[in-house]
Amino acid sequence: MRARAEDSLGGDIAGAVITVPAYFDDAQRQATKDAAKLAGLNVLRLLNEPTAAAIAYGLDEAAEGVYAVFDLGGGTFDFSVLQLSRGVFEVKATSGDSSLGGDDFDEALAHWLQMQVKGVDLDCSSARALLAEARRVKEALTDQSIVIARVPIAADGFREIEVTASAFQALTQPLVERCLQPVKKALPIF
Repeated sequence: MRARAEDSLGGDIAGAVITVPAYFDDAQRQATKDAAKLAGLNVLRLLNEPTAAAIAYGLDEAAEGVYAVFDLGGGTFDFSVLQLSRGVFEVKATSGDSSLGGDDFDEALAHWLQMQVKGVDLDCSSARALLAEARRVKEALTDQSIVIARVPIAADGFREIEVTASAFQALTQPLVERCLQPVKKALPIF
């Protein structure tokens, strides 16, 4: 990564700010620093991912106050409560689920789509294509109330299945409930 960054930036890297999950303990943070040192990087700072997200959205330039960061990544979920005071974020609370992420929503939809074409076995490439289609449909449902999914059922064959936003919401409600548990755990601090 260092060589790639230096190539992209056209010069030597003097130091690096590295983001880590908010739930990393001291040993995991130290291991991250050690790995960076082995790569020849001078670690200027380790930054919690929720804090990095807040900065990326310009919240460090916003009004002082308390901000909640809901970070549902591909494979993990972090929830943090940050307080901004004089341009500095202080992490007030953090919680999460290291085995819950956006991929789980994709997999739930892919499984549901597969159930809609019962009796059709998927080979590995079809299963990967179905997962990619589930991700596409999930993303499209952000702006649309109905999306047509193209489910691979045979070599070069597809079955079209209508997916509504309300059906997706019902299907993923258990995952949303799992997201709410860490949120409830972090919020009683206030």
